[in-house]
Amino acid sequence: MALRPAKRTKTEALTLETLGPDVLLCIVSFLQPNDALNLSSASPALDAAMDKSVWRYVLLEQCGVKPTLLKPRTQLRKMVVGLVEKKSCHHCGHFEIRGLYTIKVHSEHCGTKLCMTCMDIPVFKEIGHMEALRKYKLKHHELHTLAVRLVASAYYDDEGEPRMKKMYNLQDVLDLVARVR
Repeated sequence: MALRPAKRTKTEALTLETLGPDVLLCIVSFLQPNDALNLSSASPALDAAMDKSVWRYVLLEQCGVKPTLLKPRTQLRKMVVGLVEKKSCHHCGHFEIRGLYTIKVHSEHCGTKLCMTCMDIPVFKEIGHMEALRKYKLKHHELHTLAVRLVASAYYDDEGEPRMKKMYNLQDVLDLVARVR
């Protein structure tokens, strides 16, 4: 006769009240502010359990808000939502306390706010005409097929006009190099 494995007994589900407020504070300390917002949106019970002490911790410790900005009637969760919208990278979603770099050049990415890690991605970087020729051993006629942006350089020609520098999107140049080779 074969022995049956012993059945596990059902345990009662723990409620958030039995865990206590300190457990949520410990969990939130490992999360970014946008992840804490996602956690509070997971269920009404979690949203109710994340009280002012949790949001105060998120604002002071993770968002870098000075304690003098927190008035008694401040809606702390709404303040976290505003800071997350303002200081989260549009590409990767990473929260930056110091703020983000806004692309100001007139391209399809104009106005995009990025962290410094995403700024190094070739899609968001530009390269000058001469640098592209030297670095990737391209010919002038090959680069003329790409979209170009003209930028006034610091040098002036004989008539006193600023010399215009050609700037290309780095990802477009890398794609061209892959096609040519």
